[in-house]
Amino acid sequence: MLFRYSIVGGFALVLASCQTAGNKPYAPPSRPAAVESVEIMVRDFHGRPEAFAKVKGTLSTSAAQLVDSKQSREGNVLYLEVLEQTPRGAALVAGITESPEFERTIPLELLGLLPGTYIVNTNGIEAEMEVPSMRATAFSGEIPTSQQRPAYRIVDEFIPIEESGLVSEEPGM
Repeated sequence: MLFRYSIVGGFALVLASCQTAGNKPYAPPSRPAAVESVEIMVRDFHGRPEAFAKVKGTLSTSAAQLVDSKQSREGNVLYLEVLEQTPRGAALVAGITESPEFERTIPLELLGLLPGTYIVNTNGIEAEMEVPSMRATAFSGEIPTSQQRPAYRIVDEFIPIEESGLVSEEPGM
């Protein structure tokens, strides 16, 4: 048992830990999954680009499971780590001798990326990705003049009446 204490504001705090060097952690460490192919899909979502990696591969055993992937970036290379983990005490599925295949679509983090070409490295498999520039959608302004009315009206005894912004007037309003 490990004890640690410190004095804060005149009070002694004691922290105890029951984990010793001989105890194994509850969950075994995750490891990279065997990735066979990566397909990058980039699409437009309301003027902003978003990207996904469609990853195919095999797990090491029938008891292994995919866990959350990790992403990092170094220059124009995005690293995507697809990880697997075998739960402690998990038994192999009877009758399955081959490693099970998996296919997963993982969203890629594009925040902070400038438009351009990037390499996505997924467990050693590389694929190219083109990040397009953001496109703002513009209001067409095709409301007939006869159906326009002020969007808001400011009325105050010390501030003159101000009308600005236009919205369409629907029948019955």
